[in-house]
Amino acid sequence: MGTTTIRNIMFFVFILKSLVIQSVSKTFLEQKNVINFHQNFSNPKLDLHDMYVEKLWNKMLLVKKKYLYVKKISHNHKKNTVIININAEELKLRLYFLNQKSQIKILKYNNIVHASVESYLRMNKYVEKMISLSYFYFPIFEEKLEKHRLPKELKYLAIVESNLNPFVTSKVGAQGIWQFMYETGKIYNLHVNSILDERNDPIQSTESACKYLKFLYKKIGNWELVLAAYNAGPGTVKKILQRSKNKKDFWELWDLFPKETQNYVPKFIAINYIMNYYKEHNIYPHYSYPYKHKFKETILIPVKEKISLKLLAYNLNISYQDLIILNPKYIVDIIPPGNKLRLPRNKILLFKSKEELFLKKKHK
Repeated sequence: MGTTTIRNIMFFVFILKSLVIQSVSKTFLEQKNVINFHQNFSNPKLDLHDMYVEKLWNKMLLVKKKYLYVKKISHNHKKNTVIININAEELKLRLYFLNQKSQIKILKYNNIVHASVESYLRMNKYVEKMISLSYFYFPIFEEKLEKHRLPKELKYLAIVESNLNPFVTSKVGAQGIWQFMYETGKIYNLHVNSILDERNDPIQSTESACKYLKFLYKKIGNWELVLAAYNAGPGTVKKILQRSKNKKDFWELWDLFPKETQNYVPKFIAINYIMNYYKEHNIYPHYSYPYKHKFKETILIPVKEKISLKLLAYNLNISYQDLIILNPKYIVDIIPPGNKLRLPRNKILLFKSKEELFLKKKHK
């Protein structure tokens, strides 16, 4: 091989190497903002008020042989690796389609939303749990949202707030699925005493959340800022609007919000995307239903005499954790008369017969 040919080959290799390095550097620079956002993005964490309830919550969601009622979902798809990345154009298109169907029209793309979506995709086990829990809670949310004529996609706000955990307490004392502070809950008729905390009740707290969201929208008139106010408080939003001469674009005001609120709206958009497109990322819930009883298969029953939840669970042949999940507002075991319990419909006759037996023993 001639000297000239060798020199030509070496020159070609040098040029090719330079192009590769340039390409890699360009890609890194283009993604720099996204990478930095991932470092600051906080994963959802549960701050539970009670260690015992935490054990019940985790135990209920674990795979146990004794929970024979939990059936596996059978999928025809091959078990593929979860797709944790999505290119910008594809995400823009999917968010566009979601936004077209949306009533709030805030499901739009930017780099921060993109980073938030991919952060959730990396937590595929968490997403699987949220999908499973949604089978129980979303019918409750949808019914209340429809009653109050609110956008149905607001149901996803509960995932951002509490990970659909009715027992969760935040570091600042917000409680339940919709994370009501004590004072706000009091305004919206959520009672707290030594026996119960109605902020934990998914039905009562959803009713109150709908009223609060309606109030915020009537006051602010912009859904992005309503979500920001739900997180940071309407007072914070009011101050920011006054400082910015009443501009009402969340993204223009983004730098003025607390860091948690800066992430809050992107998280909400990301959860909307994830809950609609999880299959496209090879994410599937392992189990069709984590609870034994669907909400529509339950009914409220008045308590005539004080009763122990543990004793009731034993007599009705129902697991204690299932009974707690159906009645999360009670923070003690002994329920006084004048209250109500939510029980499976198929246990009502047995409950009434046992209750009559308890009453007869008491009056003897």
